[in-house]
Amino acid sequence: MATAYLDPNLNHTLLEGAKSRLSAGGSDRTMAGSVDRVLKVCHHFESNTENSCWSSNIRYGDATDVRGIIQKILDINKVRWTSCFGLRLSNGQSKDQVHWLHPDLGVSHVREKYEQARPNEEWRYELRIRYLPKGFVQQFTEDKPTLNYFYHQVKHDYMTENGDQVEQDVALKLGCLEIRRFFKEMRGNALDKKSNYELLEKKYLNFNFILIFFPFFVQAKTLRKLIQQTFKQVANLNDEQCILKFLEILAPIYRYDKEFFKCALGSSWVIQVELAIGPEEGISYLTDKGSTPTHLANFNQVQSIQYSAMEEKDRKGMLQLNVAGAPEPLTVTTASLTMAENLADLIDGYCRLVSMETHSFIIRVQKGKLEAVRSGVRAISVSETDDYAEIVDEEDTYTMPSTRDYEIQRDRIELGRCIGEGQFGDVHQGVYNCPDKASLAVAIKTCKNCTSDSVREKFLQEALTMRQFDHPHIVKLIGVITENPVWIIMELCTLGELRSFLQVRKYSLDLATLILYAYQLSTALAYLESKRFVHRDIAARNVLVSAVDCVMLGDFGLSRYMEDSSYYKASKGKLPIKWMAPESINFRRFTSASDVWMFGVCMWEILMYGIKPFQGVKNNDVIGRIENGERLAMPPQCPPTLYSLMTKCWSYDPSKRPRFTELKTQLSTILEEEKLQQEERLRMEMRRQVTVSWDPDEAPPKVRINDCLCSICQALMEERLMMQQQQMEDDQRWLEQEEIFMVVKLYRLIVAPPRPGAPANLTNLPSLCPVESYNEGVKLQPQEISPPPTANLDRSNDKVYENVTGLVKAVIEMSNRIQPAAPEEYVPMVKEVGLALRTLLATVDETIPVLPASTHREIEMAQKLLNSDLAELIAKMKLAQQYVMTSLQKDYKKQMLMAAHALAVDAKNLLDVIDQSRLKMINQTRPH
Repeated sequence: MATAYLDPNLNHTLLEGAKSRLSAGGSDRTMAGSVDRVLKVCHHFESNTENSCWSSNIRYGDATDVRGIIQKILDINKVRWTSCFGLRLSNGQSKDQVHWLHPDLGVSHVREKYEQARPNEEWRYELRIRYLPKGFVQQFTEDKPTLNYFYHQVKHDYMTENGDQVEQDVALKLGCLEIRRFFKEMRGNALDKKSNYELLEKKYLNFNFILIFFPFFVQAKTLRKLIQQTFKQVANLNDEQCILKFLEILAPIYRYDKEFFKCALGSSWVIQVELAIGPEEGISYLTDKGSTPTHLANFNQVQSIQYSAMEEKDRKGMLQLNVAGAPEPLTVTTASLTMAENLADLIDGYCRLVSMETHSFIIRVQKGKLEAVRSGVRAISVSETDDYAEIVDEEDTYTMPSTRDYEIQRDRIELGRCIGEGQFGDVHQGVYNCPDKASLAVAIKTCKNCTSDSVREKFLQEALTMRQFDHPHIVKLIGVITENPVWIIMELCTLGELRSFLQVRKYSLDLATLILYAYQLSTALAYLESKRFVHRDIAARNVLVSAVDCVMLGDFGLSRYMEDSSYYKASKGKLPIKWMAPESINFRRFTSASDVWMFGVCMWEILMYGIKPFQGVKNNDVIGRIENGERLAMPPQCPPTLYSLMTKCWSYDPSKRPRFTELKTQLSTILEEEKLQQEERLRMEMRRQVTVSWDPDEAPPKVRINDCLCSICQALMEERLMMQQQQMEDDQRWLEQEEIFMVVKLYRLIVAPPRPGAPANLTNLPSLCPVESYNEGVKLQPQEISPPPTANLDRSNDKVYENVTGLVKAVIEMSNRIQPAAPEEYVPMVKEVGLALRTLLATVDETIPVLPASTHREIEMAQKLLNSDLAELIAKMKLAQQYVMTSLQKDYKKQMLMAAHALAVDAKNLLDVIDQSRLKMINQTRPH
């Protein structure tokens, strides 16, 4: 919860007609900027003066939220039932303009939103009891400040709404209870004396409301007798009993325990109802005033709340409640978005009260994504879906960066498509037309709300930081445009952020590349360490990929210079809790050592291919787990030496963590070791042969290839591997060569169908060895270095052979057409391949029954592999369509080709398996 405090020089001020004593000398403090930092809140806490409705002036900072304002007032008055209170903003000129302010809203945001539309003097902030527990009257008797507050609030509301409609008997009873409360020592027969009554009339009736409810024709003598008689009935009641009696009398005629909303159930075909929200019945509705309420849901059944404006001219509001056990969300249509917002706040408050939790049940729709309202839990404002939470303290100061040296004329920038979102606005791709150089592709950060000087300064703070860096693995600042709309122009990294890149390229990135990324980041962070900067937001999402073998550290919005001290203390703002060191979470201390902790988490993200840390753990639970010794688990395939280095980064004591200069050296060593091991693994994989499931009753066939031929093939394979590594350096050239290479090889499968009895041309297909592809996402069967030739069989009327040939033709056709094809043409091409595969598999199903039973399992496994290959091809096609017109499109086209390639290879393997089965059957039928 953000900090709010009562200014010692700002005394409690009367709401009506009293001048604020804003300083010790009694003069008004109306200096520029001072009034904007003070919030006047009206409340119903009793005082020694006549007016029971008072206000407090509360100072607040930029990060102060509504919860902080409420909590401060309640702490001063020692209130225990804090979860019952809310803050209401009403407009004195318009009764319809009432806004209930959610506890997680920032005060600055609220004032900027509402007070710019109407003058400040028209708005009134009111502290009110809104959320009532079950049996609230009995509950409040245990908390006297809350009971008194609720009494004054109900009395004020009743007089305001029903002052001219009260029955005389009710008014008499309520008035006498007021006299009893105000004159606690008065005896029951004191009003029998005329002098006492006249004194009471002169001193008390100025602020009493008894006479207000009586018609002018009621004689004074009659009224006096009625008051004397009624007062004797309540003379023996104490203060608390008077309040309880007051509420008891009002209960049948004034429903202070419920709120009612005229709305409709449903969104299209609607039923007009009056929705009733209260502690006893939960959520219910009435079709007319005399009807019995129909129960809809209890507060403990509500799982989430969502509201929005309907897309209609009248701008109605719509509220949706996800209720446990209900087949569909409960939808309510309101007359306006404001009513839907107020209704959502009411239900959310009751849900928080019933569940005894502080996190909000409201979720908001923003640009197609559900974003939870920030939940303020004491010092940390947490969100279930967000990577950042807020840790707040006193105000921070920002200095407008001197950016004139980097100022760029706006007409030299061509703004392109949006490629991402930042803290302040969208990030666009664009072109900078340099006056004396060639045009340069750039990334442009925009600021949506730069009309506020404070927002503009914070936005430009990143540019001020970036201009001081010059490192090959840190994103460079190109320039800024300081006039509204403010832009920051930076170096463009075409492959996007590292986290998304890792998720997309998961199957094409080896361990050595991942360690290379970590090493490059360590060099950038060692550079920052030498310049006494702390980054404070080291995570995979803030690392950009400029090439497959080059990453750059970006997003310096949280970076700070440490000046003369060895640490920087954060004052406010949202911070990435799950990446932060324990001292940063607990004390907001940021040092190079805390950056080391975050770098360890970032390395873990890289080795987990973009998975976020502490999945499923709430932000405010992370510190407890860390302090209990829990650390992130070792990623699969992670070298033990690297994980040991990570655990050193996660030492609880900052002094025991390595420095970035040490990390850079150790990562360099680990990278070299991994490269050597990778080369050794590749050599071992080349020796691996296809594992064939032989009949257990038979001995495996004799190897027909002599040792000399094996060594020649091994040398050829090693040569191909070296060619592959060379080709991977240029993806585009590799793609063109691979297409030609694949078409030529596949064409050998179908040219000149073999004459009966001759070896089939399909024996050439193994030269398309899958090791020529670095796409490990396609699950390929290992190939023999020199597989046995296709069986010497008669191919006349061989349907399996014909359909394998048809499938290969379909793959060749797709390979020839895919490069210039539009995304909508991908589906017909892949469909042709799928139809050819379906025909092949149907033919195999017809052939299996005549083959030996011992070979059926192997044939079925080959069929399943082909189905898996087709599914992989379809998946790659969808990705290629999804990322059209992006830098990833070529990569996904390449992966489509590789998936089709694998399909053709596995089709040939299926033919080989069937041929072996046929030969086995022939051998079994021969006479011995």
